Amino acid sequence: MNAKKKNPLFVVTNQGKDVEQANSMFEALIKKLGLTKSIAQLEKWLGDFFQFLFSLVKNYAILVAVKNILDELVIKLENLLKSIYPQAYFYKA
Repeated sequence: MNAKKKNPLFVVTNQGKDVEQANSMFEALIKKLGLTKSIAQLEKWLGDFFQFLFSLVKNYAILVAVKNILDELVIKLENLLKSIYPQAYFYKA
């Protein structure tokens, strides 16, 4: 099998000096806006945050509380994404 994509997506950065391949439109947007380092830092912070939350879980009551916090976080993130990119949420199950 040929693993090469038929129509790869490329992003021109650094005032036309660099060309990078992107796997999605979202990744292309991040690279085009120069947010790669910021996204990496955000991923690190979120990883540390989740590790802290999970370290708090010692019994079922705390597990339920952490689950509620994560549920609220996901709902707020979904609402933010719906306001930024409503076309991605046209399907309702």
